Amino acid sequence: MNDKHYIGGQWRAPLSKETFAVINPANEETITRVCAGNAEDIDAAVSAARLAFDEGPWPHLSGVERAGYLRKIAAIITRRLDELANLEVLDNGKPYPEAKWDIEDTAGTFEFYAGLAEEMDEASEEVIQLPEPGFSARAIKEPLGVAGAIIPWNYPMLMAAWKVAPALAAGCTMVLKPSEITPLSALALAEIADEAELPAGVLNIVTGLGADAGQALVEHADVDKVAFTGSVPTGSKIMAMAARDIKNISLELGGKSPFVIFEDSDIEKAVEWIMFGVFWNQGQVCSATSRVLVAESIYPALLERLVVEAKKITIGAGDQEGVLLGPLVNASQYEKVMAAI
Repeated sequence: MNDKHYIGGQWRAPLSKETFAVINPANEETITRVCAGNAEDIDAAVSAARLAFDEGPWPHLSGVERAGYLRKIAAIITRRLDELANLEVLDNGKPYPEAKWDIEDTAGTFEFYAGLAEEMDEASEEVIQLPEPGFSARAIKEPLGVAGAIIPWNYPMLMAAWKVAPALAAGCTMVLKPSEITPLSALALAEIADEAELPAGVLNIVTGLGADAGQALVEHADVDKVAFTGSVPTGSKIMAMAARDIKNISLELGGKSPFVIFEDSDIEKAVEWIMFGVFWNQGQVCSATSRVLVAESIYPALLERLVVEAKKITIGAGDQEGVLLGPLVNASQYEKVMAAI
């Protein structure tokens, strides 16, 4: 496992010289230590991304050419599927079948955006008809610049793909900061990008704590776009920081919208989806089906069915065969869940 940042197409030792432990949630043992990047490391990564965008070939390639790189990344992910799924189990704790599904979706994400990149060649400029003579208008789609992305720990590699693939397809360059809780598959993605011969500086990956590396990335003047998936409080802080430069941001913030079950609802179908929301990925999902509002008249029958189904769930380490519910991602999340019970 790499103990360096991936910056400018090279593995670089952290300028901070600091590291932090990555913990296996199944046994709370240290898996490895990774770099605790700071503002200097982020600055180096953003500078590499800026150089790759301003002076490199990436934003000037055709969509078909960029799609070729994305398809190579997808193919390597597919080839390494079992290894990457096991890495997610080790790092996140989720059962292997779920991790395998995540990695399959990760490859599929790169394939999907490869297709969109190819379509961009035909849709990069649109002539808009105006009613007034003597005036003309065009809508032109072009790469935005350097994108900074901060991803959560519940779907580590898949969330990375959701940020990286569309940015690269559009011709942007990127600095990715994974969650400090689950950084290992992001480092594996750097290896994959390197094997796919992605031009230097197009994708840069810096591990570190949110208060240090994350904040530095959001506030960096050379970052044109920030994309974040995570909690509402952190998203609020990012919005405030980005406002100083009127920076383009996308926030996908966690929530537990209610699953509303009325008297005439199909209870069996409702139970199926509640079980999915509550137990899939240990319930660590932003899914409406993990919080329920139910008509009082059918509450006893629904609860009885949920108890029956819940007793069928096998709990254990994610790498054990037949396990349907792995450990929560860390002790902090465990304490939050227990406090809510």
